[in-house]
Amino acid sequence: MVDAWAIKFCFWAFLHNLMAVRVIEQSRVSPTPPVDSSRLPIPLTFFDIIWLNSVPVERLFFFNFPHTTSHFLQSHLPLLKSSLSLTLAEFYPLVGTIRLRPGSDHHFEISFTETDSIPLTISEFIGGDFTVLSGDKEREVTLFPSQGLCLALTVHHAACDGQSSTHFVKSWAAAFRSSTATPSPHPKPYVDCSVIQDPRDFYSLTAKLILDIRAQKKTFSSTRTAASIVLSTFTIDAVHISMLKQRAQSSRRFHCSSYVVSCAFAWVCLLKTRGSVSDDAATNLIIAVDWRWRIRPRIPEAFFGNCIGSCIATARAAEIVGQDGFSVACEKIGTAIEGIGDDVHESMEGTLDKIVALLPTRPLTFAGSPKLRVYETDFGWGELKKVLVTSIGQTGAMSLAEMRNGDGGVEIGVVLTKAEMEKFTSHFVNGFES
Repeated sequence: MVDAWAIKFCFWAFLHNLMAVRVIEQSRVSPTPPVDSSRLPIPLTFFDIIWLNSVPVERLFFFNFPHTTSHFLQSHLPLLKSSLSLTLAEFYPLVGTIRLRPGSDHHFEISFTETDSIPLTISEFIGGDFTVLSGDKEREVTLFPSQGLCLALTVHHAACDGQSSTHFVKSWAAAFRSSTATPSPHPKPYVDCSVIQDPRDFYSLTAKLILDIRAQKKTFSSTRTAASIVLSTFTIDAVHISMLKQRAQSSRRFHCSSYVVSCAFAWVCLLKTRGSVSDDAATNLIIAVDWRWRIRPRIPEAFFGNCIGSCIATARAAEIVGQDGFSVACEKIGTAIEGIGDDVHESMEGTLDKIVALLPTRPLTFAGSPKLRVYETDFGWGELKKVLVTSIGQTGAMSLAEMRNGDGGVEIGVVLTKAEMEKFTSHFVNGFES
């Protein structure tokens, strides 16, 4: 049995000059209209079952909010709840329960009842500096001080991927702005998972591996404690992205995107930060692959669920930290992506086994993507101040997003120990001068 939720929310109102945390309200929000009790459960696909054991994805959206808490509670909260309720009626998989199908030993599904709802918590964090928390500088992951408004979204990854969860949040924001039940400018989610074809029963193979991992109590999460880590955001603007592309392709020819150079640059900085890795040791980067635009036959663009696979870039540590390490890293990532093709079963067969085997080597992974356009989330409160993925503190991944100013740059979220962060920062800053 999986946690009996797919999604939950918190809001934080940040005020000045006090030193307390106060829970103002804990409630539940149901879809309007309620989910029909006759609705059939949604079976998990092989894309979904991969994430069954994963920690929930936690994403924070920070807004400047120069109003009192009472103003938020009276003028904003009622509409937030009603618009959330309307949006959940379309994105109803998020209110269901992920369970083992009755009578099956490995088929999971999202089931529904007319009383389904999601938890919503309103809290007031009083004290500290909101500009520090919502900025790029180092800060403790567990600290929530200062002034502003933060929407904290927790989603079980087995319910949907980043593309689907941001589709939901943007649709909710549009419903909130409209103040009515008028249609959202975003397309309605396409929930029919039968479009994900599985002629080779890849689901059963994947489910067996995932359930074996669960039985052995293996984990995909980091062993670091929250008290020992800090989170920082590093930015690579459009000018430096262009410089990195030129450097990467000076002597090699492969598709060199902003994603490729950003991941490669972070990979180099991380290995140099670790320092103790043997030169002959293999180092690996696990690359998330969005199959929405690759899979055949094609599926609707607004498909709601998971459609993420992986490929792996591998190199010797000495290659990545060497004089030409950045270019080597780009080539490894670029060629791995180019080799994916359009046969999802052929591409993914055996990949999860390889990833599980690589876990002891601490492979680098990335959560999110600049393609999600998270900074286009518009509740009408003005420009988003910051978007953070705090669950990377548990997974050991880094996060990726587009730069807030929309100039084509990239933001990279990093969680390390304080000592490691100082080294990583030095390598990051100096890396542009190489």
